[in-house]
Amino acid sequence: MARHLWTKVAVLCATALIVAGCSAGAATETPPPAVTAQADSKSTTATSTASAPARTSSAAPRSTPAGQLTPPVVVEDGWSLSPDGEFVSFGVRVRNDGPTSALPSITVTAIDASGAPLETKQEKLGFFMAGTDAYIGGTFIDSSDIANLQITTEAGQKPFADAPPVAITAEATIQGTGYSPRIALAARSNSSEPVESPARIFFVFRDEGGDIVGGTTAFTSSSIQPGRVLNEAPFITGFAPDTATSADVTIAASVG
Repeated sequence: MARHLWTKVAVLCATALIVAGCSAGAATETPPPAVTAQADSKSTTATSTASAPARTSSAAPRSTPAGQLTPPVVVEDGWSLSPDGEFVSFGVRVRNDGPTSALPSITVTAIDASGAPLETKQEKLGFFMAGTDAYIGGTFIDSSDIANLQITTEAGQKPFADAPPVAITAEATIQGTGYSPRIALAARSNSSEPVESPARIFFVFRDEGGDIVGGTTAFTSSSIQPGRVLNEAPFITGFAPDTATSADVTIAASVG
């Protein structure tokens, strides 16, 4: 039975460095094996509004030859069950600790207590610069029996050599928490060319202690013009957990 997310109004402040890039026509090469991470055991009831504890990776940085693509490393993740027990809000932080920028993909799967998959989301990032972090948020609508997140990362492809990296700085502000929060976004780009719309926006929510408690997605409705600030309140599906007090942002965008 289809479920519909209804709009309520919400607020949060965050600042993040966002990377973006151009994926059209990227050269392909055989990616290295995917890296899979599974969060520590988490449990919640159908009426709980608290999130499962965020997981922080203790993996040491990899030593990789220059020019070789490596899958992003999962650094943190977390999730929350909605108050009515219907939906799951999730968020993930990944790091490109390889020597080369890439166009990676992230697959997030909700699994139950037995380890059986419930629902999967795959997201592609834009230009992911070496040595930086990126954030992925989203909503599962058929995973009320969730016990863990399983996250798989793939290195993807190298961007065009002539496609310059684009840094986008953004701030997100929400009023309140709940379903379909209205988030005010202010974004700037260092590019001399417009960052075209629609560009995918990922929001990852954190609680007062800094733990990830969920996330969601949206799209820009206007391009980010050189030397100007884009101010928008993008339409958002999903929900912001009651425990969310701040957000990190990544925009996966193209320059054209």
